[in-house]
Amino acid sequence: MKKFNLILLAIAATFLMVSCRGKQGPMGPQGPQGNANVVSSTLTVQSSDWYFDNNTSWRVDIDYDAINMDIFEDGAVFVYMKEGTTWRQIPLTFYYSLTNSDGSESFYSSSLEVSYYLNGVSIFWTENDFYDGYRPDTRDFKIVAIAASLYNSRKDIDYSNYEAVEKAFMLDR
Repeated sequence: MKKFNLILLAIAATFLMVSCRGKQGPMGPQGPQGNANVVSSTLTVQSSDWYFDNNTSWRVDIDYDAINMDIFEDGAVFVYMKEGTTWRQIPLTFYYSLTNSDGSESFYSSSLEVSYYLNGVSIFWTENDFYDGYRPDTRDFKIVAIAASLYNSRKDIDYSNYEAVEKAFMLDR
């Protein structure tokens, strides 16, 4: 008899669960694009955010919590700077020439380098003459942090090309 009551109870519970459906609610908002193993952010560094570091280069430090221990030890971090309408990967060097008053030319360069650490990124802007009189302008940067498991499986991507990274990982523009 106990076995029969148990079976009857199971049937009743199943009937109640199936018959308790209500009207379907509205569709929820669309979630963010991208991949759970990739974090990408766009940020603006103001000219006033740069400071002259060790009498050699301008520097800005950016807190970026997406660089966790997995990404720091085995993943990848890419930083891109907007130049006109194009995102260019750092490290990056610009070459310039100036015509002097006597008609001769002077050549110089500016180099950008990046260093990342647990929960942050530092960007260095160095003039080849180490002159500190030219604080970098306000600039837009994109930081992309990729988990090791995904980065190691996607060697087919040209990571120097932000548009290729954006497309491969469905990142927001």
